Amino acid sequence: MHERVLVIAAHPDDELLGSGGTIKKLINNGFKVITVIMAKGRKEEEQKMQQKVLNANKYLGVEESIFLEYPNLLLETFPLHVITKEIESLVVKYEPSIIFTHHYGDINKDHQIVFQAVLTAARPLPGKKAIELICFETVSSSEWSHHTDDKSFKPNYYVDITDTITKKLEALQFYDVEMRPFPHPRSYIGVKHLAQVRGMTIGAEYAEAFEIIRRIWK
Repeated sequence: MHERVLVIAAHPDDELLGSGGTIKKLINNGFKVITVIMAKGRKEEEQKMQQKVLNANKYLGVEESIFLEYPNLLLETFPLHVITKEIESLVVKYEPSIIFTHHYGDINKDHQIVFQAVLTAARPLPGKKAIELICFETVSSSEWSHHTDDKSFKPNYYVDITDTITKKLEALQFYDVEMRPFPHPRSYIGVKHLAQVRGMTIGAEYAEAFEIIRRIWK
């Protein structure tokens, strides 16, 4: 059986912006990746967005995407335990070894809530499979937060995506309606430049950076 990885994102395109190159690399290395999209996306696009998600993820080799269909930018209006319970049910069903999700310091409130719900849902319990928890950065959210020591994105885990950056950028084209002209960070050039900066940090052409919440030596 393939090891399973959950990528839990607040909005359509967050999953690829934060970890698209890593998703492709995981799939190339035999992992089964399941993406979970919490909210519907922008009101004017929500009727078309599920198909865009499916197309973008399928392009990378993701066989299953799950839609929880919360209203966009309104996760804070729901009790946290309700959101957590839905994620817990997915953890029970898929038994992932790793969960990738948003960083706790992102400026976007939906991202913060998703992190809190995932943190609780993936808590280590005796007799249960331990889950590694890793935060990705999301352009136009992570870097726009107030950079205090407790909230700033602190990369301490890097994935060389030199061999998958092209696929990531091509998959993002399915989300073209969400992309912006450069120098907006959520632009094709911006995404590529960030990957170059993260790559230079580790001596690679391109990389994605993450902050580890919990790693487990099994």
